[in-house]
Amino acid sequence: MKGMKKFTTLFWVVLIGVSVFSCATGGETTAGKPAPETEKPAVQDGALTVDKALGDFMAYIAGRLPADSLTAVALMDAPAQRLGNYLTDELISRLLNDAGVRVVSRQDFERILAEQDVQADLNFDDDTTAKIGHNLGWGTIVFGTVNPLQDAYHLSLRAVDVETGELRGTKSYVLQSDATLASLVNPNVTVQQLTERESLLQPFDGKRNNFELRIWPSSQKNVYYDNDELFINLLANEDCYFVVYQVDIDNNMQVIYPNFWETGKNVLKAGVTRTIPEDTSFVLHAPYGEERILVYASQRPFTIPKDQYNPQPISKERLASPQALWRIESGSGDGSKALSVVPRGATGQFSYTILPK
Repeated sequence: MKGMKKFTTLFWVVLIGVSVFSCATGGETTAGKPAPETEKPAVQDGALTVDKALGDFMAYIAGRLPADSLTAVALMDAPAQRLGNYLTDELISRLLNDAGVRVVSRQDFERILAEQDVQADLNFDDDTTAKIGHNLGWGTIVFGTVNPLQDAYHLSLRAVDVETGELRGTKSYVLQSDATLASLVNPNVTVQQLTERESLLQPFDGKRNNFELRIWPSSQKNVYYDNDELFINLLANEDCYFVVYQVDIDNNMQVIYPNFWETGKNVLKAGVTRTIPEDTSFVLHAPYGEERILVYASQRPFTIPKDQYNPQPISKERLASPQALWRIESGSGDGSKALSVVPRGATGQFSYTILPK
């Protein structure tokens, strides 16, 4: 998502001539009662981490490959090149070191195909595979592709006999989002940084809430493409005030709602779903990768410090600061107790990934 400074151009364009509308849905309930159930993004059953999926395919395909011939793994087609490189190199390593399969390195595969003037894509037909097998003596080529789903990724792997074009085996997986996958989609963030981020953002996990609060993308999806719009749904079972933060792919955190264009509107009525923004829009752009939406809600109004509208790296010191909004109702008001100890509000979060079209 564009940073707040970049939001300025977007919102001014909206204000001077382009209108984007969204409608809140949901019905009234009695305050203090549980919030009504609404449809949630689909949960993928049987999802595996990237490493477990590759390990499963290695165990499955190793016994189907001829021991006396070479196996090549084509560069996998993925939304992010870093993800494709990782999947390709990791599968090669597992086949070689764990299964004892004779394999061609990714670098050699690409070099040889370039010399043969053959394009390394997923659309090898029988004639092409026969040509490769005849010229290079490879027995099998493994192809893979990763496609984004509504809230996950789908990995498809297939091993093709290069002489006959017949399949030696094929399997598909739904990839579970974890630090490894997120770091592969986020080009500038390491697994360690993402793991540290999850620890820092525990105050927003919603496990210590005083009342019910739900937030989710109104599109019911977690994968977006360049120039897509993001709208956020919020629902609580108590009247409350709220603030929305965005954490970008570089782990910078800032307030995105309320903002200069929609002030004084950060109020939720019990049992009524609210969709924001209403008079503007959040348009998603590069840099690509995983971002996070965080929400803090309080039954009392609060003042948002001006510096929280500026992107700043998340840190233990910042999240534990007495000026942090999620601390204003804790303890005696002096910031002596954090939300994680004695909450007097509610929090929630969700993540989404931005990809190039």
